[in-house]
Amino acid sequence: MKSKILRNSGIYSILNLFQKGINFLLVPVLTVYLTTFDYGIISVVASINAFLNVFYLLSLNGSLNRFYYEYKDDEDKINRLFGTIVIFVFGVSVSLTLVLLLTHQYVLNPFLDEISFFPYMLVGMITALFSPVFTIYQNTLQAKQDGKQFGKNNLLFFITNITFLLISVIVLELGALGVIGALALTNFIFFIYTLTKFGKDIKIGIDWPLLKQSLIYALPLVPHSLSGVVTNVIDRLFVNKLLSTSLTGIYSLGSTFGSIVFLIASGINQAFVPWFNEQVKANNVKNIPVIAKLLVLFYCFIALGLSFFGKEVITFVTPESYHQAWVVIPFIAFAFVYHGVYYFFAGSLFYDIQGRGTKIIPISTVSAATINIGLNILLIPKLGIIGAAVSTLLAKFILCISLKFFYKKYLNLKYPELFLIFVPLLFFSVSLLSFYNGANLFIKIVIYLMLLVAVIIGHKSTIKQLRQRGI
Repeated sequence: MKSKILRNSGIYSILNLFQKGINFLLVPVLTVYLTTFDYGIISVVASINAFLNVFYLLSLNGSLNRFYYEYKDDEDKINRLFGTIVIFVFGVSVSLTLVLLLTHQYVLNPFLDEISFFPYMLVGMITALFSPVFTIYQNTLQAKQDGKQFGKNNLLFFITNITFLLISVIVLELGALGVIGALALTNFIFFIYTLTKFGKDIKIGIDWPLLKQSLIYALPLVPHSLSGVVTNVIDRLFVNKLLSTSLTGIYSLGSTFGSIVFLIASGINQAFVPWFNEQVKANNVKNIPVIAKLLVLFYCFIALGLSFFGKEVITFVTPESYHQAWVVIPFIAFAFVYHGVYYFFAGSLFYDIQGRGTKIIPISTVSAATINIGLNILLIPKLGIIGAAVSTLLAKFILCISLKFFYKKYLNLKYPELFLIFVPLLFFSVSLLSFYNGANLFIKIVIYLMLLVAVIIGHKSTIKQLRQRGI
């Protein structure tokens, strides 16, 4: 019998690359039809939308995932929970969108700098308005561990978006507006799609006691979610403000390559969390630390491969104006390795249904975000786009270190902490060989393969044991 976590991890990871990695998959096309300034516009609008998404969702998708396991035997209560969260989130989204339309010159325009609110940010806000409901629908499928339907939805989203994008950029030659508009139109279509598919599983209306319980769990997570967005995308806004929109485009391209690690880690985490909740509830946690260790090694090899060979790939598939982007890849890739480590530490705190863990997490995430902002302000003027990448890496590292001291507080679980913290640091040190002119492609391939063979041999028995247990 195939393991749910293995099957769903594969579905989530691959399709996460499809949905969120469209720009990477289309790099050879986008960099021909889009200038670095266009790429910068897209990056800044997407970054602002990431902030808006936090305030529109209010972390209620996390409540849905958590409380589903408490009420899954009560179908009526589950339907009321789904309906309550969908109605409330969409009401919040509409209200905040109207407020932003009236106050954008004070709230949004300072972050846009060289970029016009109309049409770019205005069209981008359509995505922010309609995407939360589809996000909630997908979260319910994750909670149910229905990776197959989740995968179908994401694949359909990808095909729809890429079709609109290619038409708008190549045929209509709309530039940055074509990319932003294609995503907005896709999100509107999938808002309608969600209402038709999800309607039978929700009870329309707001159950106030359920809403209160969901908000008590979710609202302490908002600073955490906001801090996560800060550490993930604030660098683009600072590069846009302190350097230029064109350099933001170059930085964004390099970051897109480096964030492949994030796409894979977040896809795996989407499958890991429901499995983790089941294992903890069954008091069967012995396999969790072993899997965490192997997954971090996997993330390290992905990041090392991107660091070693990203320069060659970018040089081959993009115009010369983008070639500088490779310099940020090692820093961004290993920043997201630490984000993968963070998922393991934070998962233990998220499990606490009394909400004590969700009150601890924001302390660490807000601190890391504050440090990230300070480092960006300090390092970008001195180091340029590398300064932004270094800031992201240091912030992720600090976040992991801080959570290491708290994750065991409400759950009897012990991770191999030193391994999870220092092995990525060792791999990152090796990745810096990409800056050494003497390390040609052949040398990098040899080093990479030697490390890979050594790790596989060293962990062969562990992998075999896990497979025998059906993990």
